[in-house]
Amino acid sequence: MAGNTKVQEIEVSAIKAEFDGTCRIIKDLGEFTHVLTLQPSGKDIIYKFQMTGKYPNAKPNVIIRCPALTEGQIEEMVKCMDTEADGTPMIQTMLTKAEQYLSANNINSSSKPKSGSGGNHENNGRKNKEKRKKRKEKQEEEEVKDEKKASMKTADDVIKRIQWDAELPQDEFLVGYIDRFLGIQEKYFTSFSWEDIASVDYSVLAVPKHRIEYFKYKDIKVWDKPRRIDNVFGSTGSKTTIYDVIANYEKNNPGSTKQDNGNYEDSDDDSDDGISVTIDGGASNSQMYNDDEDDDDDDQAAGFDKELCDDGYDKYWRNKERPNYFLAVRITDPDVAQTTEGIQDTILEHEPRFESCCMPLHCLHMTLCTIGLDTPEQVEHCVSVLNRLKPELASMAPKNIPIILKGISHFFNRALYAKIEGAKELYEFVDHIKLCFKNEGIEIRDNHEFVPHMTIIKVTRPVGNSTGQKYIPPWLYSHKTDVDFGQQVLDNIYLCKMTHERREDGFYVTPACLTF
Repeated sequence: MAGNTKVQEIEVSAIKAEFDGTCRIIKDLGEFTHVLTLQPSGKDIIYKFQMTGKYPNAKPNVIIRCPALTEGQIEEMVKCMDTEADGTPMIQTMLTKAEQYLSANNINSSSKPKSGSGGNHENNGRKNKEKRKKRKEKQEEEEVKDEKKASMKTADDVIKRIQWDAELPQDEFLVGYIDRFLGIQEKYFTSFSWEDIASVDYSVLAVPKHRIEYFKYKDIKVWDKPRRIDNVFGSTGSKTTIYDVIANYEKNNPGSTKQDNGNYEDSDDDSDDGISVTIDGGASNSQMYNDDEDDDDDDQAAGFDKELCDDGYDKYWRNKERPNYFLAVRITDPDVAQTTEGIQDTILEHEPRFESCCMPLHCLHMTLCTIGLDTPEQVEHCVSVLNRLKPELASMAPKNIPIILKGISHFFNRALYAKIEGAKELYEFVDHIKLCFKNEGIEIRDNHEFVPHMTIIKVTRPVGNSTGQKYIPPWLYSHKTDVDFGQQVLDNIYLCKMTHERREDGFYVTPACLTF
Protein backbone atom coordinates (compact mmCIF):
# COMPACT_ATOMS: atom_id res chain seq x y z
CA MET A 1 0.00 0.00 0.00
CA ALA A 2 2.88 2.39 0.81
CA GLY A 3 4.30 1.72 -2.66
CA ASN A 4 0.94 2.55 -4.22
CA THR A 5 0.76 5.79 -2.25
CA LYS A 6 4.20 6.87 -3.50
CA VAL A 7 3.25 6.11 -7.13
CA GLN A 8 0.03 8.09 -6.70
CA GLU A 9 1.83 11.08 -5.21
CA ILE A 10 4.33 11.15 -8.09
CA GLU A 11 1.62 10.95 -10.75
CA VAL A 12 -0.62 13.50 -9.00
CA SER A 13 2.31 15.96 -8.81
CA ALA A 14 3.02 15.48 -12.53
CA ILE A 15 -0.62 16.07 -13.47
CA LYS A 16 -0.83 19.11 -11.22
CA ALA A 17 2.23 20.59 -12.93
CA GLU A 18 0.85 19.88 -16.41
CA PHE A 19 -2.58 21.33 -15.66
CA ASP A 20 -1.38 24.19 -13.50
CA GLY A 21 -4.31 26.40 -12.50
CA THR A 22 -6.96 24.09 -13.96
CA CYS A 23 -6.55 21.10 -11.65
CA ARG A 24 -8.17 20.56 -8.25
CA ILE A 25 -6.89 17.79 -5.98
CA ILE A 26 -8.69 16.44 -2.90
CA LYS A 27 -6.97 13.90 -0.67
CA ASP A 28 -8.58 11.23 1.52
CA LEU A 29 -12.21 11.77 0.56
CA GLY A 30 -14.11 8.77 1.87
CA GLU A 31 -12.84 5.61 0.19
CA PHE A 32 -10.73 7.60 -2.27
CA THR A 33 -7.12 8.53 -1.54
CA HIS A 34 -7.06 11.16 -4.31
CA VAL A 35 -9.79 12.86 -6.33
CA LEU A 36 -8.44 14.77 -9.35
CA THR A 37 -10.68 17.27 -11.14
CA LEU A 38 -9.08 18.85 -14.20
CA GLN A 39 -10.03 20.84 -17.28
CA PRO A 40 -7.67 20.92 -20.29
CA SER A 41 -6.83 24.46 -21.40
CA GLY A 42 -9.28 25.84 -23.95
CA LYS A 43 -11.66 22.90 -23.52
CA ASP A 44 -15.20 22.90 -22.16
CA ILE A 45 -14.83 19.43 -20.67
CA ILE A 46 -14.10 18.37 -17.09
CA TYR A 47 -12.54 15.04 -16.08
CA LYS A 48 -12.77 13.68 -12.54
CA PHE A 49 -10.59 10.71 -11.55
CA GLN A 50 -11.30 9.03 -8.19
CA MET A 51 -8.34 6.89 -7.05
CA THR A 52 -8.51 4.30 -4.29
CA GLY A 53 -5.58 3.02 -2.24
CA LYS A 54 -5.16 0.12 -4.71
CA TYR A 55 -4.35 2.43 -7.64
CA PRO A 56 -2.43 1.89 -9.97
CA ASN A 57 -3.19 -1.81 -9.51
CA ALA A 58 -6.88 -0.88 -9.77
CA LYS A 59 -8.46 1.50 -12.27
CA PRO A 60 -9.69 4.91 -11.10
CA ASN A 61 -13.38 5.78 -11.23
CA VAL A 62 -13.95 8.27 -14.09
CA ILE A 63 -16.60 11.02 -14.26
CA ILE A 64 -16.91 13.32 -17.29
CA ARG A 65 -18.90 16.53 -17.70
CA CYS A 66 -19.14 18.16 -21.13
CA PRO A 67 -22.06 20.15 -22.67
CA ALA A 68 -21.07 18.90 -26.14
CA LEU A 69 -21.56 15.22 -25.21
CA THR A 70 -24.74 13.23 -24.71
CA GLU A 71 -25.02 10.73 -21.86
CA GLY A 72 -24.55 7.91 -24.37
CA GLN A 73 -21.41 9.52 -25.77
CA ILE A 74 -20.00 9.99 -22.27
CA GLU A 75 -20.55 6.29 -21.49
CA GLU A 76 -18.92 5.33 -24.79
CA MET A 77 -16.02 7.69 -24.12
CA VAL A 78 -15.42 6.21 -20.65
CA LYS A 79 -15.27 2.73 -22.23
CA CYS A 80 -12.76 3.96 -24.81
CA MET A 81 -10.61 5.35 -21.96
CA ASP A 82 -10.44 1.92 -20.34
CA THR A 83 -6.82 0.97 -19.63
CA GLU A 84 -5.34 -2.20 -18.21
CA ALA A 85 -4.33 -1.80 -14.56
CA ASP A 86 -0.77 -3.13 -14.66
CA GLY A 87 0.70 -1.21 -11.73
CA THR A 88 1.90 1.78 -13.79
CA PRO A 89 0.37 5.30 -13.94
CA MET A 90 -2.53 5.38 -16.36
CA ILE A 91 -4.34 8.74 -16.10
CA GLN A 92 -2.21 10.38 -18.81
CA THR A 93 -2.93 7.41 -21.08
CA MET A 94 -6.66 7.70 -20.35
CA LEU A 95 -6.62 11.43 -21.20
CA THR A 96 -4.86 10.67 -24.49
CA LYS A 97 -7.53 8.08 -25.35
CA ALA A 98 -10.23 10.62 -24.48
CA GLU A 99 -8.75 13.14 -26.93
CA GLN A 100 -8.54 10.42 -29.59
CA TYR A 101 -12.22 9.60 -29.07
CA LEU A 102 -13.23 13.26 -29.46
CA SER A 103 -11.10 13.61 -32.59
CA ALA A 104 -12.34 10.35 -34.16
CA ASN A 105 -15.97 11.35 -33.60
CA ASN A 106 -15.42 14.95 -34.73
CA ILE A 107 -16.69 16.33 -31.40
CA ASN A 108 -15.77 19.93 -30.68
CA SER A 109 -15.14 20.36 -26.94
CA SER A 110 -13.45 23.75 -27.27
CA SER A 111 -14.65 26.45 -24.90
CA LYS A 112 -14.68 28.86 -27.83
CA PRO A 113 -16.39 27.94 -31.09
CA LYS A 114 -14.01 27.36 -33.94
CA SER A 115 -14.20 29.60 -36.93
CA GLY A 116 -15.56 27.98 -40.07
CA SER A 117 -13.07 26.39 -42.39
CA GLY A 118 -13.18 25.88 -46.14
CA GLY A 119 -15.38 27.85 -48.55
CA ASN A 120 -14.60 30.89 -50.55
CA HIS A 121 -12.97 33.40 -48.15
CA GLU A 122 -13.22 36.20 -50.68
CA ASN A 123 -16.95 35.50 -51.02
CA ASN A 124 -17.35 35.52 -47.26
CA GLY A 125 -15.48 38.80 -46.97
CA ARG A 126 -17.75 40.43 -49.55
CA LYS A 127 -20.87 39.15 -47.79
CA ASN A 128 -19.65 40.39 -44.43
CA LYS A 129 -18.92 43.79 -45.91
CA GLU A 130 -22.46 43.99 -47.30
CA LYS A 131 -23.88 42.96 -43.94
CA ARG A 132 -21.89 45.65 -42.17
CA LYS A 133 -23.11 48.22 -44.65
CA LYS A 134 -26.74 47.22 -44.12
CA ARG A 135 -26.31 47.26 -40.35
CA LYS A 136 -24.80 50.74 -40.53
CA GLU A 137 -27.67 51.99 -42.69
CA LYS A 138 -30.21 50.47 -40.32
CA GLN A 139 -28.41 51.99 -37.33
CA GLU A 140 -28.47 55.43 -38.96
CA GLU A 141 -32.19 55.05 -39.57
CA GLU A 142 -32.73 54.09 -35.93
CA GLU A 143 -30.69 57.07 -34.77
CA VAL A 144 -32.89 59.41 -36.80
CA LYS A 145 -35.96 57.84 -35.19
CA ASP A 146 -34.42 58.02 -31.73
CA GLU A 147 -33.85 61.76 -32.09
CA LYS A 148 -37.61 62.14 -32.11
CA LYS A 149 -38.00 59.94 -28.98
CA ALA A 150 -37.41 60.85 -25.35
CA SER A 151 -33.80 60.46 -24.23
CA MET A 152 -33.35 57.17 -22.37
CA LYS A 153 -31.13 56.81 -19.31
CA THR A 154 -28.02 54.76 -20.08
CA ALA A 155 -26.76 51.50 -18.57
CA ASP A 156 -24.12 53.53 -16.74
CA ASP A 157 -26.87 55.62 -15.15
CA VAL A 158 -28.63 52.45 -13.93
CA ILE A 159 -25.37 51.01 -12.54
CA LYS A 160 -24.65 54.14 -10.52
CA ARG A 161 -28.24 54.25 -9.24
CA ILE A 162 -28.06 50.65 -7.98
CA GLN A 163 -24.61 51.28 -6.46
CA TRP A 164 -25.41 54.48 -4.61
CA ASP A 165 -29.10 54.24 -3.75
CA ALA A 166 -29.14 52.72 -0.26
CA GLU A 167 -32.81 51.73 -0.69
CA LEU A 168 -31.98 49.32 -3.53
CA PRO A 169 -30.80 45.79 -2.61
CA GLN A 170 -27.87 45.21 -4.98
CA ASP A 171 -27.93 41.43 -4.62
CA GLU A 172 -31.47 41.24 -6.02
CA PHE A 173 -30.60 42.79 -9.39
CA LEU A 174 -29.41 40.85 -12.44
CA VAL A 175 -27.59 42.04 -15.55
CA GLY A 176 -28.16 40.69 -19.06
CA TYR A 177 -25.24 41.29 -21.39
CA ILE A 178 -23.87 40.10 -24.74
CA ASP A 179 -20.98 37.66 -24.65
CA ARG A 180 -19.11 37.66 -27.97
CA PHE A 181 -19.09 33.88 -28.14
CA LEU A 182 -22.01 32.70 -26.01
CA GLY A 183 -24.63 35.34 -26.84
CA ILE A 184 -26.90 36.79 -24.14
CA GLN A 185 -25.70 35.90 -20.64
CA GLU A 186 -27.25 36.78 -17.28
CA LYS A 187 -25.41 37.20 -13.98
CA TYR A 188 -26.04 38.94 -10.68
CA PHE A 189 -25.18 42.61 -10.33
CA THR A 190 -22.88 41.87 -7.39
CA SER A 191 -20.85 39.40 -9.49
CA PHE A 192 -19.33 42.24 -11.54
CA SER A 193 -16.57 44.72 -10.89
CA TRP A 194 -17.91 48.13 -11.97
CA GLU A 195 -14.52 49.84 -11.97
CA ASP A 196 -12.97 51.15 -15.17
CA ILE A 197 -12.65 48.01 -17.29
CA ALA A 198 -9.09 48.98 -18.28
CA SER A 199 -7.96 48.86 -14.64
CA VAL A 200 -9.39 45.50 -13.52
CA ASP A 201 -7.48 42.23 -13.34
CA TYR A 202 -8.11 39.47 -15.87
CA SER A 203 -9.61 37.27 -13.14
CA VAL A 204 -12.35 39.81 -12.35
CA LEU A 205 -15.75 39.68 -14.05
CA ALA A 206 -16.26 42.94 -15.91
CA VAL A 207 -18.21 43.88 -19.04
CA PRO A 208 -18.18 46.90 -21.39
CA LYS A 209 -21.32 48.90 -20.64
CA HIS A 210 -22.35 49.05 -24.31
CA ARG A 211 -22.84 45.27 -24.20
CA ILE A 212 -25.42 45.47 -21.41
CA GLU A 213 -28.87 44.67 -22.81
CA TYR A 214 -31.09 44.75 -19.72
CA PHE A 215 -31.36 44.87 -15.94
CA LYS A 216 -33.76 42.83 -13.82
CA TYR A 217 -35.11 43.26 -10.32
CA LYS A 218 -35.51 39.61 -9.31
CA ASP A 219 -37.41 38.23 -12.35
CA ILE A 220 -38.78 41.57 -13.64
CA LYS A 221 -37.01 43.51 -16.40
CA VAL A 222 -36.74 47.11 -15.25
CA TRP A 223 -34.42 48.44 -17.97
CA ASP A 224 -34.28 47.02 -21.51
CA LYS A 225 -32.15 48.75 -24.13
CA PRO A 226 -33.57 47.07 -27.31
CA ARG A 227 -37.17 47.61 -26.21
CA ARG A 228 -36.51 51.09 -24.75
CA ILE A 229 -37.94 50.21 -21.36
CA ASP A 230 -36.80 52.27 -18.39
CA ASN A 231 -38.66 51.53 -15.18
CA VAL A 232 -35.68 52.54 -13.07
CA PHE A 233 -35.93 56.31 -13.76
CA GLY A 234 -39.03 56.38 -15.98
CA SER A 235 -37.10 58.34 -18.61
CA THR A 236 -38.92 56.88 -21.64
CA GLY A 237 -42.33 58.09 -20.54
CA SER A 238 -43.57 55.11 -18.51
CA LYS A 239 -43.71 57.26 -15.35
CA THR A 240 -42.76 54.08 -13.44
CA THR A 241 -39.67 54.10 -11.23
CA ILE A 242 -37.78 51.32 -9.51
CA TYR A 243 -39.53 52.14 -6.21
CA ASP A 244 -42.89 51.48 -7.88
CA VAL A 245 -41.60 48.15 -9.23
CA ILE A 246 -40.35 47.01 -5.81
CA ALA A 247 -43.51 48.15 -4.01
CA ASN A 248 -45.70 46.36 -6.55
CA TYR A 249 -43.60 43.18 -6.30
CA GLU A 250 -43.84 43.13 -2.50
CA LYS A 251 -47.58 43.76 -2.69
CA ASN A 252 -48.07 40.78 -5.02
CA ASN A 253 -45.56 38.61 -3.12
CA PRO A 254 -46.20 39.32 0.55
CA GLY A 255 -43.40 38.19 2.83
CA SER A 256 -40.94 37.83 -0.07
CA THR A 257 -38.27 39.85 1.73
CA LYS A 258 -38.69 38.21 5.12
CA GLN A 259 -37.93 34.73 6.33
CA ASP A 260 -40.29 32.54 8.35
CA ASN A 261 -43.17 35.02 8.11
CA GLY A 262 -41.02 37.71 9.65
CA ASN A 263 -40.69 35.98 13.00
CA TYR A 264 -37.04 36.59 13.56
CA GLU A 265 -34.60 39.05 14.98
CA ASP A 266 -31.03 39.75 14.04
CA SER A 267 -28.59 41.00 16.63
CA ASP A 268 -27.02 44.43 16.28
CA ASP A 269 -23.49 43.03 16.25
CA ASP A 270 -24.21 40.91 13.15
CA SER A 271 -23.19 37.72 14.94
CA ASP A 272 -24.87 34.51 13.89
CA ASP A 273 -25.33 33.76 17.57
CA GLY A 274 -28.04 36.38 17.66
CA ILE A 275 -30.25 34.96 14.94
CA SER A 276 -33.44 33.34 16.19
CA VAL A 277 -35.12 30.97 13.77
CA THR A 278 -38.78 30.02 14.08
CA ILE A 279 -39.23 26.31 13.48
CA ASP A 280 -42.32 24.42 12.26
CA GLY A 281 -44.30 27.24 10.69
CA GLY A 282 -44.32 29.74 13.49
CA ALA A 283 -44.17 27.58 16.60
CA SER A 284 -42.39 29.24 19.47
CA ASN A 285 -39.23 27.16 19.24
CA SER A 286 -36.54 29.81 19.15
CA GLN A 287 -33.42 28.33 17.68
CA MET A 288 -30.12 30.12 17.94
CA TYR A 289 -28.04 29.37 14.85
CA ASN A 290 -24.36 28.74 15.36
CA ASP A 291 -22.23 27.22 12.63
CA ASP A 292 -19.98 25.43 15.10
CA GLU A 293 -16.69 27.04 14.26
CA ASP A 294 -16.01 30.18 16.27
CA ASP A 295 -14.43 33.19 14.62
CA ASP A 296 -11.69 34.99 16.51
CA ASP A 297 -12.56 38.14 14.58
CA ASP A 298 -15.94 38.21 16.38
CA ASP A 299 -14.26 39.15 19.67
CA GLN A 300 -12.47 42.18 18.32
CA ALA A 301 -15.49 43.23 16.29
CA ALA A 302 -17.57 43.18 19.48
CA GLY A 303 -14.93 45.17 21.36
CA PHE A 304 -13.54 42.46 23.64
CA ASP A 305 -9.88 42.39 24.61
CA LYS A 306 -7.97 39.13 24.90
CA GLU A 307 -7.03 39.31 28.58
CA LEU A 308 -5.60 36.12 30.03
CA CYS A 309 -6.08 34.65 33.49
CA ASP A 310 -3.11 33.51 35.56
CA ASP A 311 -3.52 30.00 34.15
CA GLY A 312 -3.29 31.31 30.57
CA TYR A 313 -7.02 31.19 29.74
CA ASP A 314 -8.96 34.09 28.29
CA LYS A 315 -11.08 35.87 30.95
CA TYR A 316 -13.77 36.72 28.43
CA TRP A 317 -14.17 33.13 27.23
CA ARG A 318 -14.00 31.87 30.82
CA ASN A 319 -17.20 33.78 31.64
CA LYS A 320 -18.89 33.67 28.27
CA GLU A 321 -21.84 31.29 27.93
CA ARG A 322 -20.88 30.26 24.45
CA PRO A 323 -19.91 26.79 23.15
CA ASN A 324 -16.30 26.06 22.27
CA TYR A 325 -16.62 22.35 21.35
CA PHE A 326 -19.23 20.40 19.47
CA LEU A 327 -20.16 16.78 18.94
CA ALA A 328 -20.70 15.84 15.29
CA VAL A 329 -21.16 13.07 12.78
CA ARG A 330 -18.54 13.45 10.04
CA ILE A 331 -20.03 13.20 6.54
CA THR A 332 -17.80 10.74 4.67
CA ASP A 333 -20.04 9.58 1.81
CA PRO A 334 -18.34 10.60 -1.50
CA ASP A 335 -21.68 11.17 -3.27
CA VAL A 336 -22.70 13.74 -0.65
CA ALA A 337 -19.32 15.48 -1.01
CA GLN A 338 -19.55 15.49 -4.80
CA THR A 339 -23.08 16.94 -4.81
CA THR A 340 -22.06 19.57 -2.25
CA GLU A 341 -19.10 20.55 -4.42
CA GLY A 342 -21.44 20.93 -7.40
CA ILE A 343 -23.75 23.26 -5.43
CA GLN A 344 -20.80 25.35 -4.27
CA ASP A 345 -19.39 25.56 -7.81
CA THR A 346 -22.77 26.73 -9.15
CA ILE A 347 -22.93 29.53 -6.59
CA LEU A 348 -19.28 30.54 -7.04
CA GLU A 349 -19.77 30.79 -10.80
CA HIS A 350 -22.08 33.76 -10.14
CA GLU A 351 -20.60 35.04 -6.88
CA PRO A 352 -16.87 34.15 -6.62
CA ARG A 353 -16.48 36.32 -3.49
CA PHE A 354 -18.18 33.55 -1.49
CA GLU A 355 -15.29 31.14 -2.08
CA SER A 356 -13.88 31.55 1.42
CA CYS A 357 -17.39 31.03 2.84
CA CYS A 358 -17.77 27.52 1.39
CA MET A 359 -17.57 24.66 3.87
CA PRO A 360 -14.48 22.61 2.87
CA LEU A 361 -15.43 19.10 1.77
CA HIS A 362 -13.07 17.69 4.42
CA CYS A 363 -15.13 19.42 7.13
CA LEU A 364 -18.68 18.36 6.15
CA HIS A 365 -20.55 17.26 9.26
CA MET A 366 -23.86 17.12 11.11
CA THR A 367 -23.75 18.73 14.55
CA LEU A 368 -25.37 16.72 17.36
CA CYS A 369 -24.87 19.23 20.16
CA THR A 370 -22.56 22.05 21.28
CA ILE A 371 -20.84 22.07 24.66
CA GLY A 372 -18.55 24.14 26.88
CA LEU A 373 -15.16 22.79 27.90
CA ASP A 374 -13.17 25.67 29.37
CA THR A 375 -10.13 23.88 30.82
CA PRO A 376 -7.86 20.99 29.80
CA GLU A 377 -9.29 19.00 32.71
CA GLN A 378 -12.82 19.42 31.35
CA VAL A 379 -11.68 18.32 27.89
CA GLU A 380 -9.95 15.29 29.38
CA HIS A 381 -13.08 14.43 31.38
CA CYS A 382 -15.29 14.67 28.27
CA VAL A 383 -12.95 12.39 26.30
CA SER A 384 -13.02 9.87 29.14
CA VAL A 385 -16.83 9.95 29.28
CA LEU A 386 -17.13 9.39 25.53
CA ASN A 387 -14.76 6.43 25.57
CA ARG A 388 -16.68 4.93 28.49
CA LEU A 389 -20.01 5.48 26.71
CA LYS A 390 -18.80 4.04 23.40
CA PRO A 391 -20.36 0.52 23.80
CA GLU A 392 -23.66 2.05 24.89
CA LEU A 393 -23.72 4.62 22.07
CA ALA A 394 -22.69 1.99 19.51
CA SER A 395 -25.69 -0.14 20.47
CA MET A 396 -28.08 2.83 20.35
CA ALA A 397 -26.79 4.45 17.14
CA PRO A 398 -29.42 3.96 14.38
CA LYS A 399 -26.86 2.49 11.95
CA ASN A 400 -29.58 0.52 10.13
CA ILE A 401 -31.46 3.76 9.36
CA PRO A 402 -29.30 5.92 7.04
CA ILE A 403 -29.20 9.68 7.43
CA ILE A 404 -30.86 11.06 4.28
CA LEU A 405 -29.64 14.44 3.01
CA LYS A 406 -32.20 15.90 0.63
CA GLY A 407 -33.12 19.47 -0.22
CA ILE A 408 -31.60 22.87 0.55
CA SER A 409 -32.70 25.44 3.09
CA HIS A 410 -31.11 28.40 4.84
CA PHE A 411 -30.84 30.40 8.05
CA PHE A 412 -31.87 33.90 6.98
CA ASN A 413 -29.95 33.59 3.70
CA ARG A 414 -26.77 33.87 5.81
CA ALA A 415 -26.09 30.13 5.94
CA LEU A 416 -27.07 27.61 3.28
CA TYR A 417 -27.44 24.00 4.37
CA ALA A 418 -28.50 20.55 3.22
CA LYS A 419 -31.63 19.39 5.01
CA ILE A 420 -31.37 16.11 6.88
CA GLU A 421 -34.42 13.92 7.20
CA GLY A 422 -34.04 12.91 10.84
CA ALA A 423 -35.76 9.72 11.93
CA LYS A 424 -37.26 9.44 15.40
CA GLU A 425 -34.33 7.24 16.44
CA LEU A 426 -31.85 10.02 15.53
CA TYR A 427 -33.59 12.53 17.82
CA GLU A 428 -33.72 9.97 20.63
CA PHE A 429 -30.01 9.24 20.13
CA VAL A 430 -29.11 12.95 20.45
CA ASP A 431 -31.33 13.37 23.53
CA HIS A 432 -29.60 10.37 25.15
CA ILE A 433 -26.13 11.88 24.54
CA LYS A 434 -27.22 15.18 26.10
CA LEU A 435 -28.66 13.38 29.12
CA CYS A 436 -25.45 11.38 29.61
CA PHE A 437 -23.37 14.56 29.37
CA LYS A 438 -25.51 16.39 31.90
CA ASN A 439 -25.26 13.48 34.31
CA GLU A 440 -21.45 13.62 33.95
CA GLY A 441 -21.35 17.38 34.61
CA ILE A 442 -20.56 18.34 30.99
CA GLU A 443 -22.24 21.63 30.15
CA ILE A 444 -24.55 21.66 27.10
CA ARG A 445 -24.47 25.14 25.58
CA ASP A 446 -26.77 24.94 22.59
CA ASN A 447 -30.06 25.54 24.46
CA HIS A 448 -32.21 25.07 21.36
CA GLU A 449 -34.12 22.44 19.48
CA PHE A 450 -31.99 19.94 17.55
CA VAL A 451 -32.35 20.78 13.84
CA PRO A 452 -30.20 18.31 11.86
CA HIS A 453 -28.40 19.99 8.96
CA MET A 454 -25.12 20.03 7.01
CA THR A 455 -23.73 23.50 6.29
CA ILE A 456 -22.77 24.19 2.65
CA ILE A 457 -21.97 27.92 2.68
CA LYS A 458 -22.00 30.48 5.46
CA VAL A 459 -21.41 34.21 4.84
CA THR A 460 -18.70 35.08 7.34
CA ARG A 461 -18.46 38.46 9.01
CA PRO A 462 -15.20 39.49 7.21
CA VAL A 463 -16.71 38.70 3.79
CA GLY A 464 -19.97 40.46 4.66
CA ASN A 465 -18.15 43.57 5.86
CA SER A 466 -15.66 43.71 2.98
CA THR A 467 -18.23 43.16 0.21
CA GLY A 468 -21.27 44.78 1.77
CA GLN A 469 -23.17 41.59 0.98
CA LYS A 470 -24.27 39.77 4.12
CA TYR A 471 -26.80 37.47 2.48
CA ILE A 472 -26.76 34.70 -0.10
CA PRO A 473 -29.18 35.70 -2.91
CA PRO A 474 -31.85 32.96 -3.09
CA TRP A 475 -31.75 33.04 -6.89
CA LEU A 476 -28.31 31.41 -6.73
CA TYR A 477 -29.71 28.16 -5.35
CA SER A 478 -33.52 28.25 -5.76
CA HIS A 479 -33.35 25.81 -8.71
CA LYS A 480 -31.50 23.31 -6.50
CA THR A 481 -33.83 23.29 -3.48
CA ASP A 482 -34.91 19.66 -4.03
CA VAL A 483 -31.47 18.21 -4.80
CA ASP A 484 -30.74 14.72 -3.46
CA PHE A 485 -27.30 14.73 -1.80
CA GLY A 486 -27.27 11.06 -0.81
CA GLN A 487 -27.04 9.15 2.47
CA GLN A 488 -24.71 8.88 5.43
CA VAL A 489 -24.52 6.05 7.96
CA LEU A 490 -24.25 7.12 11.61
CA ASP A 491 -21.05 5.17 12.17
CA ASN A 492 -18.92 7.84 13.86
CA ILE A 493 -18.99 10.59 16.47
CA TYR A 494 -16.29 13.26 16.76
CA LEU A 495 -15.62 15.70 19.58
CA CYS A 496 -14.53 18.80 17.65
CA LYS A 497 -12.87 21.98 18.82
CA MET A 498 -14.22 25.33 17.55
CA THR A 499 -10.99 26.76 16.24
CA HIS A 500 -9.27 27.60 12.97
CA GLU A 501 -6.76 24.80 13.53
CA ARG A 502 -7.20 21.66 11.41
CA ARG A 503 -5.87 18.12 11.43
CA GLU A 504 -3.61 16.88 8.65
CA ASP A 505 -6.61 15.55 6.73
CA GLY A 506 -8.31 18.96 6.86
CA PHE A 507 -10.97 18.07 9.47
CA TYR A 508 -11.48 19.87 12.78
CA VAL A 509 -9.14 19.23 15.71
CA THR A 510 -10.74 16.24 17.46
CA PRO A 511 -9.70 15.28 21.01
CA ALA A 512 -11.96 12.20 20.72
CA CYS A 513 -13.29 10.05 17.90
CA LEU A 514 -15.69 7.12 18.21
CA THR A 515 -16.28 4.76 15.29
CA PHE A 516 -18.96 2.09 15.37
